[in-house]
Amino acid sequence: MVTAKDLKQIFLFKDVPEAVLKLVAEAAEEVTFSPGEPIAVEAQPAKALYLVRSGTVRATREGIAQPVTFGTGQSFGQMSLLDGGPAGMDVVAVERVDAVALRPARLHEKLAGNPQAGFELFRVVARSLAQRLRIAVDALALAREK
Repeated sequence: MVTAKDLKQIFLFKDVPEAVLKLVAEAAEEVTFSPGEPIAVEAQPAKALYLVRSGTVRATREGIAQPVTFGTGQSFGQMSLLDGGPAGMDVVAVERVDAVALRPARLHEKLAGNPQAGFELFRVVARSLAQRLRIAVDALALAREK
């Protein structure tokens, strides 16, 4: 069973009120991937935001030489939750992976009956993403100066 405590591990949700997270947890599901199993394919429709409970995944992207690994407690696929757009990277399970999946359609269905909860959730998520974007833009500006 997915709990609000599980979702608090995802940076997007760290400041979401507990009552709203309980509603979001009802939309989440537990999933398991076998070693070598693809989880996301770059430029194809993204399926979910994933929180890795155990195991490791490897993410690669066209034109970027260095793969990135995600492990226990880390998440990926955040943007798909907001825009329903394509996956930004290929993600494959390196070993058995137990994860929490939050699929956009299921979340939106759950929030449809509670617009105030939807407002609270996406307000906090927008602030979180704005903070990360600000950090990235500042880092790029500093890199250009060097």
